[in-house]
Order: sequence, then C-alpha cells, then structure tokens
Amino acid sequence: MQAVKVLKAVGGFLVDDLEFRKKAVIDPDSLAPEFLEKIKQNQNNHHFVKEQQLFNQKLLSAMAVPAPENLTDRILLAQQLGEHKRHKTQKHQKQWRNWLGSSVAASLIFVLSLYYMLPQTLDSTLLVRNVLHHVIDDTHALNVRMNVPKTSIDTMLASYGGKLNGPIGRVSFLGHCIIGGHTGIHMVLQTSQSVVTVLLLPSQNINKPSLLNDQQLKGIIYPSQKGSVAIVSEDQEAIEPTRKQIDQNLNWII
Repeated sequence: MQAVKVLKAVGGFLVDDLEFRKKAVIDPDSLAPEFLEKIKQNQNNHHFVKEQQLFNQKLLSAMAVPAPENLTDRILLAQQLGEHKRHKTQKHQKQWRNWLGSSVAASLIFVLSLYYMLPQTLDSTLLVRNVLHHVIDDTHALNVRMNVPKTSIDTMLASYGGKLNGPIGRVSFLGHCIIGGHTGIHMVLQTSQSVVTVLLLPSQNINKPSLLNDQQLKGIIYPSQKGSVAIVSEDQEAIEPTRKQIDQNLNWII
C-alpha cells in the first residue's frame, strides 16, 4: 500500500498534477481539452497558468525584434498544417462512425460534432459575467507597463486569423486569455482617458451588444466580424473612443 502511495504522489502533488504543471511550464497557452479542463478544476491551477503566461509575455517583450522576412510563409504554413490536422481528424471520425455500424448512432455523432465544432451563440449575460470575472481576476495585466511592439500584436492576431489595418493605441500588455473555456486575446491599452482592457473573443458569438456595469468597471461586449469584442475600463468616457479604434483598424481575414 505504501508503494502505491509513493507512485501516486510526489512531493505532495499527485502525478497528474505534476504532469499538468509540466505542461503549463512548457506550453501555458495549450488548447488541449484535458489541459483546459484541469485549469478550471481549481484556483491554484488557474493562477499557476496565468503566472506562466505572464512570464512568457515578459520574455516576448525582452526579445522584441523585427518580424522575420518569412513571417508570411510561416503563417501560411501554420494554416496548411491546421487544415491537414482537420482533414485527418475528419478521416478518423469517419472511420469511427463506420466501426459503429449503426446509421442512427452515426447521425447522432454527426449532430453532436457539429454542435461542438461550430461557433456557439452564447447567452450575453453569461459572457458579461465571465468577462468581468476575468478582468477582475487578471488585475496584474493592468499594472504591466511594457511597450508591446506591433510585430508581436500582428503575430498573435495572425494566429487567430486577424489583422490590424492601422494603429489602435499604445499596448502595454498582450497575452492569451481563457474565458468560458475558450481562448482569446487579452490586451491593455494606455489611452488619454484611462487604462482600457480589450478582449478579442473570436470563438464566442453573441446576438446583440450588452453593457457591463460593475461597481468599479464599465464596458461593453458587442458582436464582431468574428466572434465578439469586450472593452472594459474604470472610465466610461474611454470606452467609445477605444471601440471606434478597434472597429476601424481590426480586420478578420479568416
């Protein structure tokens, strides 16, 4: 029995917890379902991943260099690899449906696959609550005072299929975020009115704009060309100018 305990626990952490932390250090922005589920299990996991993401962001700022000349080729290659992965997944799903040997079961699997693969239209009330919790929980981002280079912004946007056609202001923080189990882009802008948080949520659709009205924070979540955009600040007057800049200069190409 003692040997089993030794195998299951190391230094006070379960083996799967150690594997999770190892994964968080190596790739804190992983989109693996089991990794995202582990993040949601408890607050310690959530904060540990956030610390690793912030550390990566500091490294990104310290290593800010002009984008390589072959950046476009790399992005295209990443898109091609993603397309190849999707085709491979679809092939495996087809083989699995054939193995089931039941047209009824296969139809059910197809419907469920569509439900989880296609972007979902969310309850805006739930998304408002998730956004507020995220901004309040990630207050460290508001205290970061880096000058994030445009090349870093372009690279991160390109990974989601986005592109900037013009300036959006001085960005002092840039990173990935996880809201409602979906990843997005978390930016903090230093405007003339106040510090403003901008969350780009390309996989979370809503039908209509919704206002955020907390005791301290104000803002808006509204439908975008791809998914939705959340703009949050302590200063109500900073919301609309920021929204105009984002709408004028952000374009989703995929």
